[in-house]
Amino acid sequence: MPRKKQQSNLIRGYSTWSKKQLIRQATNVARWNPWLAHKWMEEAIDGLSIMDDLEFEIIEAHDKAADKINTWWRALTRYRYYDPKTFWSEMPPKMIGKVVSDTEYDVIETEKE
Repeated sequence: MPRKKQQSNLIRGYSTWSKKQLIRQATNVARWNPWLAHKWMEEAIDGLSIMDDLEFEIIEAHDKAADKINTWWRALTRYRYYDPKTFWSEMPPKMIGKVVSDTEYDVIETEKE
């Protein structure tokens, strides 16, 4: 008769999120806790370099998420139930900044011969 294998005592519990997962979760939490979203977005880009291709993908994900969050926060002000004092916890509203602004992208045009 087959027997159940003995499992080792694995450590179970919480693990750290990847930077992309942190950005996705910050986008989610931005709906009800803007200051936690700010903290997580800053933590996601901490120590990244634009020169590294893999890290630049994370920076681009951050900038797309920042646009999405800021658009949501601007749209939220139009709703009747929106109360800035409770949503922003009595602090002045602050949008999430992008790492690479839209004006910093260099557009290279091809020369016509």
